[in-house]
Amino acid sequence: MKRPGRRLLAIAGAALAAATLLSGCGAAGADAPKNEEPKTAAVDWTAPALFTQLDGTSKEGTYSPIPVKEVTKPWKVCVLFPHMKDSYWLATNYGTLVEAKRDGIEYQLYEAGGYDNLDKQVTQMEDCITQGYDAIVLGAISAKGLCTQIASALDKGIPVVDFINGTDCPDSLGNPLFSHALVSFHDLAVTTAEYLIDHSDGEDRHVGFFPGPEGAGWSDAAVDGFESTIKGTNVSISVMRRADPGLDTQLALIEDSLKAYPDINTLVGVDIAAEAAVVGVRNANLQDKVDVFAFDIIPGVFDAIVAGDAVGSPTDYTVVQGRMAIDQAVRMLEGQKLESPTAGPIPEMVTADNAKQIEYTLMFAPRDFEATYQWSPES
Repeated sequence: MKRPGRRLLAIAGAALAAATLLSGCGAAGADAPKNEEPKTAAVDWTAPALFTQLDGTSKEGTYSPIPVKEVTKPWKVCVLFPHMKDSYWLATNYGTLVEAKRDGIEYQLYEAGGYDNLDKQVTQMEDCITQGYDAIVLGAISAKGLCTQIASALDKGIPVVDFINGTDCPDSLGNPLFSHALVSFHDLAVTTAEYLIDHSDGEDRHVGFFPGPEGAGWSDAAVDGFESTIKGTNVSISVMRRADPGLDTQLALIEDSLKAYPDINTLVGVDIAAEAAVVGVRNANLQDKVDVFAFDIIPGVFDAIVAGDAVGSPTDYTVVQGRMAIDQAVRMLEGQKLESPTAGPIPEMVTADNAKQIEYTLMFAPRDFEATYQWSPES
C-alpha cells in the first residue's frame, strides 16, 4: 500500500500529538482496547488546531481552553443539535458535556429529530433566547435557515457558537459574540479525495457518492470539496444521491445505486452512508470489487476500517470540537477575546495502519456513554 503524502503525514503527526495532551472522561469497560480507555477529564488540556481569521487566512497552533479559575459563575449554555440518531452527534454530546463539567456550568441539550425539522430547531433556538440562556452552541440544520435567530440572540447580547455544521449568515460575521468551532467538511472531503487519488495506482475510480442532504452547509461543502479535488483525475462520480443521513435511507440509496450503476468500484459518503455502504457491499457480495471510504468518521466506520471492510476516513476529532465549542462560549461570556473567530482540530486520515494508535475518546464517546441532555454543578 502506498503511504499518505507529505501533507497528510504532517496532519497526522499534529493530530497524534493531541492524543497525548487531551483526555476525555467516562468508562469504556474493562475489556476496552488500550486506545479506548478514557482518562479523567483534564483540567488543563491542549490540542493542535487550525485558527482562521475573517479574511480567510489560517495558521496552525495550539488550542488552550480558559483556565477553570477564570470561570466566574455557573453560566447556562443551551446546546442545539440536528438530531441524536447516530454516534457522531453522541460524540458531540460527550465532548460538549465533558467541557461543561470541567468549567462547572449548566448544560442543556435539545435535538430537533433530523435534518427535515428546521422549523423545530428554529423554535428550540427561540426558546433558548426567551428562556434566558447565557450562550448558545448551535449545530445548525440549515446553513441559512437560522440567521434570523442568530441575529436575535446577538442583539440580546447572547454569544452564539456555530458548531460542526457551519452557517452562512453574513450579517453575523465579525460580531465579537459570534464564533465557529468546526472543521471544514470541504477540507475533510478534500482529504478523502486526495487519499483516494494517491492510492488508486492509476486505476479509474467510479464513485457512488452519498454526501448527505442538500441545503445542509456541511454537506454542500463536502460536495464542493470532493468534486473540485477529483476534477481532471482518474476519479469520477458515477452517481450522487442526497438525503437525510439515516442508516436505512442511505442503505436503500446505496443498494439501488449498486444495481443501477454496475461500473461503481468505490463508495464515498458521510459517516452513516459509509457505514451503510459496508452493509450494501456485503449484501451484494462485492467485497472484492468495491472499496468504501467516508469523509468523516463514527465508531461503525472506525470498526469497519479496523476489520478491513472500509479503507479509510479522516477524523475531525469530534469530541475535541465539542470541548472547543463550550470553551468559546465561556470565553465570550467572560469577556475574553478569542484568538480567531474560527477554530477547529487538525484532521487526520484514519486507515488500518494507524487506527489503533489514536486515542478513541478524542474522536468518539466511550462505547458505554449514554446521551445526556442536562447537567448542572448541583446535579
